[in-house]
Amino acid sequence: MGERERVIDDLADAGVLAAIRWAHRSAHGQLWQDFNPEGGLDQQWVGLTAHKYLVNRQDRVFQCQAYAVPPGADGVGRDVLAAGMRDEDFRSMPLLRPGVVERSDLNGSPGWRFGDVRWLMVSCEYGRVDEIVWSHRSETKDRVARQPHLDDEIGLFKLMELLPPAESLTEDQRLLRNTIVLAHAMDPDNGATQLYLGRARSNDDHGPAWAWKVDLLSLSDTAIAPQSTVDVQRAADSDTVNETVRMRIPAQRGEAPRAIGDT
Repeated sequence: MGERERVIDDLADAGVLAAIRWAHRSAHGQLWQDFNPEGGLDQQWVGLTAHKYLVNRQDRVFQCQAYAVPPGADGVGRDVLAAGMRDEDFRSMPLLRPGVVERSDLNGSPGWRFGDVRWLMVSCEYGRVDEIVWSHRSETKDRVARQPHLDDEIGLFKLMELLPPAESLTEDQRLLRNTIVLAHAMDPDNGATQLYLGRARSNDDHGPAWAWKVDLLSLSDTAIAPQSTVDVQRAADSDTVNETVRMRIPAQRGEAPRAIGDT
């Protein structure tokens, strides 16, 4: 199994892909509602605001940063998770266990980690995700794009076979090697959006910008539904999300993580 298949399967099984798609839908829905080109807002505003909204929505759904469970508390207050967000977005938000995904920034660039995989974010112009030049973005993104990965080949050899084994690296070095990128875009003319997750490739050689990437919006709900046994919380009409009945059930194909608004 290649890196692409392993990463996508693992994130889907844990409900992480469904959570990322929810975060994107909520962030860009809010963005389109707020966008006012006649008032002077432009593509630069779209990119910056989309980035901020998407950071916020991922922190909410993964219960990180300002939405982390306070020490000694049973859960995060529903009023905290819902504050400043459209009601329909809050009610459709998947309810993952705290700690399934952790915040894992790199040099000030917002990042999230599931297991041994971390993803950072990049905003791009709609329709131009394949034209990103990583060295023109930031030192951090360029460093990520220069990392070797399992599918790299040099002649008859896999590049990873010629490098120090992962177990000889520090945790930070291993995590850097396993860092991928979430690319998002919105068309300011009609509100159409794009969302890709993939392995950035250093392209100063004018080659492809990605070693691999997956169009998350083209995947069916079935493809990103948890396939394995997962913890599910049924949201109750209480002040804190974790004042709930917890149960262990096998997630069926086509069944996404239960939403906060479900009863």
